[in-house]
Amino acid sequence: MFYKPFGLLLASAALLAQSYKPEAIAEAQRGVALAQKQDYRNAIACYQRAVAIDRTLPGIYLNLGLAWFKIGNFQEAISALERESPTAQAATLIAMSYFGLAQYKEAAERLEPLAAAEPQNTELQYLLAKSYLWSGQHNAAMNIFRGLLQRDSQSAAVHMLLGEALDGQYRTAEAIVEFEAAAKTSPRQPEVHFGLGYLYWKQKRYEESALEFRSELKNNPANAKAMAYLGDALMKADKPDEATELLRGATALDPNLRVAQFDLGILYAEQQRPEEAIAAFREAIRIDPARAEAHYRLARLYRELGKSAEAAAEFAAVKKLQRKKEEEPPIQLPPAKE
Repeated sequence: MFYKPFGLLLASAALLAQSYKPEAIAEAQRGVALAQKQDYRNAIACYQRAVAIDRTLPGIYLNLGLAWFKIGNFQEAISALERESPTAQAATLIAMSYFGLAQYKEAAERLEPLAAAEPQNTELQYLLAKSYLWSGQHNAAMNIFRGLLQRDSQSAAVHMLLGEALDGQYRTAEAIVEFEAAAKTSPRQPEVHFGLGYLYWKQKRYEESALEFRSELKNNPANAKAMAYLGDALMKADKPDEATELLRGATALDPNLRVAQFDLGILYAEQQRPEEAIAAFREAIRIDPARAEAHYRLARLYRELGKSAEAAAEFAAVKKLQRKKEEEPPIQLPPAKE
């Protein structure tokens, strides 16, 4: 889309003729030269000096916003770009900055008119579809992804995103079809085998899921999620030794994977390693304290060890979580209109 420094919108001679301050022009042009070398931090300093001298310089906030965007400071990018004269370039960068901030609903709202104005711009359509997907607007996302697949039926990334949108609507069987198409088209696409394996795993098709997780690890041996879910699938297939090794490897790579910590607690308890089991269940609770299973397993373990007070505390946590779940309405209704 817009990945290069824009440069000033008028040539230096023309700027001088319009009475812009020469010192501001010089600083801005130095900023452009630095940005062209990807030295964005020093470019920002030049642009800021130019703004301090003459904030009316054409294009200066556009360049400043782009430089902030390039170093990943999206909030500063938005602040600068909103001071620029309204253009499609500035509007697109603002939308992309909201996307970078994971404010996907705002990004979608900003992208909608831009994508409508350029229906053949695949990059805009793709970004809008992802914004819809990650803000929970699954139907809108699917409509765009299907349109993109009509243009390029071999796009593994679009098949995967369409699959994600379908899964978000609990249409897992249809999601599997899309991930299978992606894996067939591009078997080395990052995350494609993990995604397919995860969908199989959700359907309790553990043997098939294990094959996909192994394929993901063949492509990327450091994929902690694939390692963790492969360990889980093997644990469920009654292969505790290999499962334990994989789960420990996953937690070494990423200690915040709940499934790995919880499964290790189960395996350690079965292997009569209570202290390690307690530590693993506590980690699972730290990661997600709202899940009752780890509290319950930990309570039972404490009871077996004769630690009555600790067991009682965990059983109390289980009851509290169950009561909270029962009290939650099955459907969140919108507030009544007055």
